[in-house]
Amino acid sequence: MNILKSIHENEKIIYLLSAVILILTSVFSLGYFHFDEHFQILEFAGLKLDLTAPENLPWEYHYQMRPSVQPLIVVCLYRLLSLFGISSPFAITFLLRLLSAAFSFSGFWLLYNVYSNSINDRFLQKWYLLLSFFLWFLIFISVRFSSENWSGVSFIIAFALYLRAEKHNFILCLFVGLFLGFSFITRYQAGFLTAGFLAWIMLVRREKLTNVFALIAGIIFIVFLGILSDRWFYGEWTLTSWNYFEANILQDRISGFGIKPWYYYIETFFVKGIPPFSLLFILSLLIILVFERTGPITWSILPFLVIHFMIGHKEMRFLFPVAGLLPVIVIKAMDVVQRNYVKDLTANKYFQLFMKVFFIVNFMLLLFISFRTADQQVRLYRKIYYGYTEQTTLYYFNENPYLRVLDIQFYKRKNLEIKQIISSDSIRNIPGRTELIVLSGLNEHPEFEEHARLVYTSYPGWIVRLNFNDWLSRSAVWRVYELYK
Repeated sequence: MNILKSIHENEKIIYLLSAVILILTSVFSLGYFHFDEHFQILEFAGLKLDLTAPENLPWEYHYQMRPSVQPLIVVCLYRLLSLFGISSPFAITFLLRLLSAAFSFSGFWLLYNVYSNSINDRFLQKWYLLLSFFLWFLIFISVRFSSENWSGVSFIIAFALYLRAEKHNFILCLFVGLFLGFSFITRYQAGFLTAGFLAWIMLVRREKLTNVFALIAGIIFIVFLGILSDRWFYGEWTLTSWNYFEANILQDRISGFGIKPWYYYIETFFVKGIPPFSLLFILSLLIILVFERTGPITWSILPFLVIHFMIGHKEMRFLFPVAGLLPVIVIKAMDVVQRNYVKDLTANKYFQLFMKVFFIVNFMLLLFISFRTADQQVRLYRKIYYGYTEQTTLYYFNENPYLRVLDIQFYKRKNLEIKQIISSDSIRNIPGRTELIVLSGLNEHPEFEEHARLVYTSYPGWIVRLNFNDWLSRSAVWRVYELYK
């Protein structure tokens, strides 16, 4: 009891610090982690906000295969803020990140409380608390208004609500079903998580038939709302989940984006998860899959992982929906090892040293991602958006900074005109318009020094001078000049 009391006394402080870190990350993590986070949500919403046209949208729009619930949230938020005179896309995306952080924190808290009282070892309790609220890559993922994050958090909330309840009734199971349904309509691959969890509820937990009916009813209701949302977005009745399956699986369009071997996820996570600490997560997952075969975590994530290992096209973000379960997986795996093999595992000085070093490295990474811009180029868009509200022409030579696979429309003002030029002689001094020139790379352009002033650069001069091993040549470097009249 004393152990539990001391741990619980620190919980409120941990909650507060985690919330502060999530808010800071929401402020500084400008932009997007992957193109889909932008083009499949913000640009889709831009179509309904008259910010773009159908021909500027990705091919998935024309196949009617992307769910529209997140674009709908963006549209509703945009129109709500416009009532208060706020139309800045940067204010809107900040609020979306903040909303994502709050949603994710709710999932952290619920899942932590499901398992916290079942851990008797003081060392494991402490680490479970820290991993649940301070794991560096979870913090980064948690502020993303992406399908991977929202789908994963929705599943975790459903998972935690069901497991933490002492008694299950129709209303509780209905709410669990609603979150499972929302997990599916934000990212269809999460259906494998839901299928595994439902199988565990029916076959292992042996839930009452009326409660199973409530779970399924909740899922169906949310899926129906998703169909209504898609009807509004695409302008006709369509079943986007089937369209997604038909295009990517039956037609195998997904393979056109590259094929990776089955071990890609293990290899990539080992490297990007910071070895040797990444090995802790990989081994913990294997231990849970082997020794907790009848547990809800195994039943939920195993079909999800098997399908993703089988599909040829692989990206680490595809596994983000299960990332929130990693703190539980690690601690339960340590508990399994300690109970069955190494009785004094948590008392071992080398193991304790390993975990302390892990925490120090995690803290350093946490500081880095909390103040890091997710996409550096969006800072350029912000400078132009806020700095030039009048009629403006942006000239470029070879690279258009707003062309990122497709045109970025969401962050543009309608007064911004973008033109490609061959030389500086092509620039016309147009009365009543502000003229900018954007340059990419580190090449000098002395012709602009006398006739323009530097208004934006990706990196300040002192960083450019620290170009060791020519690292800047591998980075996107942009400079914007405002031409003198």
